[in-house]
Amino acid sequence: MLRCLLDADALSWLLRLDSDPAHDEHRLAWLAEAQRQRAALLVPAAVLADWLIETGPAGDAAFKALRTARPVEVAAFDERAARELVRLHTFASTSDDDRWTRASREQRQLVALAVVRQASLVGEAPRLDAAAALAGVVFVSMGDIASLGSPPQLSLPLDTPEISTTASVAPLSPMDKGVFSDLAQAFSAFDVLVSTPQATPAP
Repeated sequence: MLRCLLDADALSWLLRLDSDPAHDEHRLAWLAEAQRQRAALLVPAAVLADWLIETGPAGDAAFKALRTARPVEVAAFDERAARELVRLHTFASTSDDDRWTRASREQRQLVALAVVRQASLVGEAPRLDAAAALAGVVFVSMGDIASLGSPPQLSLPLDTPEISTTASVAPLSPMDKGVFSDLAQAFSAFDVLVSTPQATPAP
């Protein structure tokens, strides 16, 4: 199953409480595409807690509605994620790559969680995309998603191999990125299709 790990910006965008026609159209378009790709949404427990504290009962109702309508899982930062965080830190230190150290602690935890859950990372925070790239995690920008219009009917592959949850948590090498290729290609095609003027179909 394809997985999308949401950061705080992505969750707030999906659960936005005030109504705006353009936002609602883009949000529903993205959720429809995620459903078409059979993608589960992963919400880090800390991100959910911050959302609920900030928004109260209204935010809780919005989250419950999303969970009822789509496959949503609250993901804990567990021992596997902690060990992956250490491995990535060691990898970045050894290679003298400052993309990791420039990211905040919360961003680094998100990337480590995305690696162990074999998920793409959906967000917008500065430096998060660079840290994700270092770890070989596909990053989907909220800025790109929020600017999309209504998607046309897409013809994208739906059948993808089940991803093992017992995979190694070592930092990903370029060859390991194949586990994310289907989702990356799907959203790349989605971005191109919704940003390109569509020809009027022949009668």
